[in-house]
Amino acid sequence: MVCRFEDRLHRRALRLDGWVDRIEARSAADVAPALAKIEAARRAGHWLALLLHYELGEWLAPESTSPPPGCPPSAPREDNAARLTALVFEHATWEAPWPAPARAMAKAEVTPRLPRHEYLANVRHIRELIIAGELYQLNYTQLLDVRLQGSARDLYGQIAARHPVAHAAYIEDGDRTILSFSPELFVARIGTSLITRPMKGTAPRHPDPRQDRQLAQALHASPKNCAENLMIVDLLRNDLGRLATPGSVRVDDLFSLECYPTVWALTSTLSAQAPGVSLGQILAALFPCGSITGAPKIATMRRIRQLESAPRGLYCGSIGWMAPEGDFSLNVAIRTLVLDEAGRGVYGTGGGIVYDSHPAEEWEECQWKARILTT
Repeated sequence: MVCRFEDRLHRRALRLDGWVDRIEARSAADVAPALAKIEAARRAGHWLALLLHYELGEWLAPESTSPPPGCPPSAPREDNAARLTALVFEHATWEAPWPAPARAMAKAEVTPRLPRHEYLANVRHIRELIIAGELYQLNYTQLLDVRLQGSARDLYGQIAARHPVAHAAYIEDGDRTILSFSPELFVARIGTSLITRPMKGTAPRHPDPRQDRQLAQALHASPKNCAENLMIVDLLRNDLGRLATPGSVRVDDLFSLECYPTVWALTSTLSAQAPGVSLGQILAALFPCGSITGAPKIATMRRIRQLESAPRGLYCGSIGWMAPEGDFSLNVAIRTLVLDEAGRGVYGTGGGIVYDSHPAEEWEECQWKARILTT
């Protein structure tokens, strides 16, 4: 069992040690008992790693599984997977991030599952739904099949060193190996404060400094990307307002331009006061993050279930840690690879579709977002 969370922007990592238990929810009826066990383990002084599948949101909000207007019921997606997993540990240690391997020993081969023509047709359909007034924005994603050559830890070290982010994770839990290179915070609790930092709006980097600056400035000035971000900020303000102290929800930073090795990104920061609120209440109000559903949240979740051919699983869910005193940090599980023991894996990529999205450009965005695995 290996479990660590890395903040390479601040050059620190949290390693959890002394595994003692695994808590799982494999049905909607399991969720409340699992959350009670998590709370008991925390109160007993344990640290926890939390692994939340995107489809946990369907159990937290069952109305999201109803068919969209005029559509037949969706096929059941009960695959007996644990949509909520908590790994319980005796203690935790802050240390430096892992160094990069001396040589690039691991390689990932990536194959898209979805044909380009089908992706483009679905984006056009989403635009029609927006024109009809059903949606404002939908985060449409696709899964990629991955074949690993070499060790997962080497691949993680190679990618993490090239693409440093604040919310990375490497976990071997006995069933799977998880490599997460997420730059996005879903929600963190520090004392009585909740903080969320939705990331919406991206542009590729360019090796030429002048063109790179132009790409950054164009992203920051883009009405389309700012509109995408603002829609999710408004959605999260509403979600936070469901459990926060009245009047305490704040937008602390709007449209902050952040620089990463392969992309520019727009990020906003929201905070709220929520004393005495449990993890279960927080998840019920916020999960899954609006940045990977779209708006309105329930309507987009129904369409995601209809349009996407397979469950997202851990991708677009959340990975993070919880301390004995109750503080926690959960990422948005984007840029996340899940591998089995044979080195076969799944990686997801996607983007927010709005009225003025161009299908071919959205397809290209998905392709360059996936290059983190191979470049």
